[in-house]
Amino acid sequence: MGAEDTTAEAGLPYFFLTTSGLPPGEAFERWRTLMAPMYEVGPTTPSALLPFGTNVAYQVGDLVAHRTLLSTQRIQRDRRRVEAGPDHFLFQLWRSGRYRGTIAGRPASVSAGAVALIGRRHLLDGMFDRADTTGFVVPCTHLHGLPLEEHGLLFDAARNRLLATQILSIYRRLPTTRPDDAPALANEFVTFLRRLLDPSQASDVLDGRELDGSLMALAKTIVRANLSRPDLSPEFIARQMLVSRSTLYRLFEPEGGVMYFVQGERLKAVRDALADPLETRTIGRLGEVFAFSSVSQLSRSFRNRYGSSPQAWRGERRMAQRIGGQGTLKHVWAWLRET
Repeated sequence: MGAEDTTAEAGLPYFFLTTSGLPPGEAFERWRTLMAPMYEVGPTTPSALLPFGTNVAYQVGDLVAHRTLLSTQRIQRDRRRVEAGPDHFLFQLWRSGRYRGTIAGRPASVSAGAVALIGRRHLLDGMFDRADTTGFVVPCTHLHGLPLEEHGLLFDAARNRLLATQILSIYRRLPTTRPDDAPALANEFVTFLRRLLDPSQASDVLDGRELDGSLMALAKTIVRANLSRPDLSPEFIARQMLVSRSTLYRLFEPEGGVMYFVQGERLKAVRDALADPLETRTIGRLGEVFAFSSVSQLSRSFRNRYGSSPQAWRGERRMAQRIGGQGTLKHVWAWLRET
């Protein structure tokens, strides 16, 4: 099959701020200014280091997606900030680090691997250990009728696993998503949330086979959740789906075969990572993460699929992002106010 188009379009509207390399005082002021509409941030003790961080936020239809890297810091949301902001829910995955404190007046502890449900109207006061978080801000109107106000901060193990997988899967695609495709991507996430959190549908959703409505959708979900496994094979996928290998092979015939699809998803994952403003891993390291046998195999496969080398793609994408602009601090909070 021929190479796919690799035109480096500007992509989704986004905002990017990093305090890396700045003097501590300047880094703190920039970070405090970014966070001020939503949170007050400060050191954990008077003698502790001033906090800093890095944030990228994408406008995805009328959702906002973010990835945030935080130093150790105290974070608070008071009544004034609650009243000044719009109604929405934040579904936030802790990729690393920990939060300890209170949310909505109740003791809260969130650690690596957990997804937390935080309402915009919730008061908050606690400490972040050094953390890496990814989340989606969803307007309350999208989730009308679901008993979310009665829901606790955290999810049961099955829902947490599915939410974490979905958050990472959709976030991974954002750096290469075209603006015209953003509403469909937002709808995909909201539809997933409604199925997962609606008590009347929960048993079917958590059963797994019904999660995405078809065998092919289920197969693709399994593949995308396991791209880092060297043993991601037809046998593995068929076992996870509870189908025979012959059924799986027939299913993937229109896609060029099971392993052609797996290889394509791994290449897409590398491509999306190379376009991520927060991605600092080398091409060699990304090759290891997504189970390529060597850098040369990754480079050869990437060029065959996309018509350019991984290095060239990363350079072209970063240039397109600079030309397209990164938005402003004002734009980020305008997105939130408009949700």
